[in-house]
Amino acid sequence: MSNSWIDETMELLDDLQKRKAATEEKVDELLQELDELDQRIAASHALVRAYMEKHNIDPRSLGDVSIAHLSNMSYPEMLIEIAQKRRGYLKVADAVDVLLRANVSSDRRLIQANIYSALRRLGKRFMKMAPGEYRYTNHIPKQRDTKPSGIRQAVKELKGKNPRWTKEDILNMLLRDNFDFHGRNPKKAVHMAWISLDSYSVIKVQILEERR
Repeated sequence: MSNSWIDETMELLDDLQKRKAATEEKVDELLQELDELDQRIAASHALVRAYMEKHNIDPRSLGDVSIAHLSNMSYPEMLIEIAQKRRGYLKVADAVDVLLRANVSSDRRLIQANIYSALRRLGKRFMKMAPGEYRYTNHIPKQRDTKPSGIRQAVKELKGKNPRWTKEDILNMLLRDNFDFHGRNPKKAVHMAWISLDSYSVIKVQILEERR
């Protein structure tokens, strides 16, 4: 009996095993990236909150909410509507005020209880930033082109070579060199990369300074 079939099948199995190992390695890298992104998102939330607290910024300044049709919605739908008008930001106290104006109920405590109940039902669609403050994660449309632009690495290298350069300096340099931002807004992309490269010790110092 010829062993050729066995040999070919074993080669196929070896190839499948190699592909599995490579996939597992990619999964590990993606999990690490997700963890890093969660940390960076949390740090950015903290900075935004500190800035809003220092400058007494009211959620209403982030966007207007039309109360005309809120009473015809469920609580989850109303919270999503408010968050979408507030650039994804939801402060429970603000949401209570909005629903009071919409005559959803005249009982503030009942509205607040229903809001927290709705937030639990919505699960991961709202990320808790702090007690009474949430961010609606689904307000950002998915990008069709998910290919990474490498902007973070480019900013990191330029910052390392030129520590005194500002964000504007780096943006101008990248634009001069025709850096491929893959359709992203160059100014926003550089800004986000700049923030993500800050160490958490620096971020904590900034938060303390903003609260003084």
